[in-house]
Amino acid sequence: MLQATTMPTADVQIIDCSGFESETMDLFLAPGPNPYRETEAFLFDCEMRADEMPRAVRRSLLEFQVRSNAEGVLLLRGLPIDPGLYRTQTPLDGRRSIHKTTYVSERCLAMVGSRLGHLVSYIQEKNGDLFQSLAPVKGSERVQSSGGSQTRLQFHRETVFHPYPPEFLLLFCLRPDHDRLAETTYASIAHALPLLSDEHRDLLFQPLYRTGIDYSFGNVQGTKANGKVLPVLYGNRHDPFLNYDEDLMEAMTPAAEAALAALQAAIASVYRGIKLDTGDLLCIDNRRTVHGRSSFTPRYDGFDRWLQRSFVVRDLGLSAVDRQPGERIIRTRFEAIG
Repeated sequence: MLQATTMPTADVQIIDCSGFESETMDLFLAPGPNPYRETEAFLFDCEMRADEMPRAVRRSLLEFQVRSNAEGVLLLRGLPIDPGLYRTQTPLDGRRSIHKTTYVSERCLAMVGSRLGHLVSYIQEKNGDLFQSLAPVKGSERVQSSGGSQTRLQFHRETVFHPYPPEFLLLFCLRPDHDRLAETTYASIAHALPLLSDEHRDLLFQPLYRTGIDYSFGNVQGTKANGKVLPVLYGNRHDPFLNYDEDLMEAMTPAAEAALAALQAAIASVYRGIKLDTGDLLCIDNRRTVHGRSSFTPRYDGFDRWLQRSFVVRDLGLSAVDRQPGERIIRTRFEAIG
């Protein structure tokens, strides 16, 4: 099994926000609508505020939306955090913290997300919250989910089985783990592709693979290959997009299995890791880059590692059939699993 280790972040595109002028910081800090009770008003307010972010920041986010980059990730460092966060406890059940009464982190996610597309959520994930707390859950230490901790979270594209997957994934770090060992790992197809033979590339472009439905969407038994059939690579043959789930995807022929194993080995050769710290917001291109997480040991003392996650799509209209009018929650149903 692949063991995640510290890798350099020299190639990661970083936007340093720590030197923002007070007027810019106020865009994130000034109070506004409640994101959980006045969701649409909050999102529109954040989009208007984002128009006033520094031009260089808006330009970097626009370029990432349109062209991505070789790593498939963009890191904003030094964003403001909620006042009093140091005494706000990490939610022990991995759900929204009832103790969090200010919404600076949600505003950071919504403002940055508005430059990439539109925030959405999935009814099966954290009850459809747009801003989802990711924290270790006692009893789930070795589960392949955001609540796991003591086992490596394997590489995957977010909701690869879903008809309306997000194009971007946002991770905002409110609190690192106690030992500062946990890494968010990632691997881009731009780096893995040159390690694949032409024969394996051809096979990966064919619909010879069946993915599995995620644990959080009902697959509590971890059943593999119970989702749709699809190709692993798609789009431009020289700059492809990627469908991949290391844990739940299986090939349908021996030749396709060999190609999938070659891709797994390529990802193991090129992956990198980032140790996120408080105020870091990581944007991941979910079409080009798979991600995971190294293992770490939680203490369950109320101050364990705490991230917030949001999903972004470029076209809200695609999922309209599975959303109620005026809301962002995608309600696609999947058959009950095990």
